[in-house]
Amino acid sequence: ELRSPLTSVKGFTATLLAKWTRFTDDQKRVMLETVNADADRVTRLITELLDVSRIEAGRIEVHRELVDVPARVAKMISGRVAAGDAADRFEVAASGGLPETWLDADKVDQILGNLIENALRHGAGTVSTVVEPTVVAGTPGVTVCVRDQGQGIEPELASRVFRQFWRAKRRGGAGLGLFIVKGLVEAHGGTITVAQAPGGGAEFRFTMPAGTPDFG
Repeated sequence: ELRSPLTSVKGFTATLLAKWTRFTDDQKRVMLETVNADADRVTRLITELLDVSRIEAGRIEVHRELVDVPARVAKMISGRVAAGDAADRFEVAASGGLPETWLDADKVDQILGNLIENALRHGAGTVSTVVEPTVVAGTPGVTVCVRDQGQGIEPELASRVFRQFWRAKRRGGAGLGLFIVKGLVEAHGGTITVAQAPGGGAEFRFTMPAGTPDFG
């Protein structure tokens, strides 16, 4: 995963340095855009590997603040639409009576971003995100479901999807995203599962306690 984009970066950079005057501006732009995209890919993978290391070592730090989960979902989807995804591919539903949730905003964004990206890339149809109040071990909490209308995940594979380096046949990437999502959810004291969504497709459901303010 690291070697491929680094080889591309090295190859295009060496070619441009050696033969700069032979290329048109359009050709240079295409090559530089490829270098930029591959560099981003390396950065993402290194970030994922660092997250995996922290999860395995039990060193994930949760910095709690008041987080409006439905608002974070809406912001995430607005960003996807601004980047070119069709607005009608998304649905968001939030129940009333949600408790105040004191969570790590950056990690909530990382969880939501990964699950929504996963649904868009590997699912089909509408991606629905549902936010509901719940009770976790006798205390208030929140449940978030991200559903798609694709083929779903076979029951016999459900126990494997959160493992490191697990990939479905259609899956790209390093196979670390869902492992990291699970680690971030569990760092909040929550749980995550995958099952068949109502009407088909995959449903990723995570539940986290509302938490308390972090004054540390």
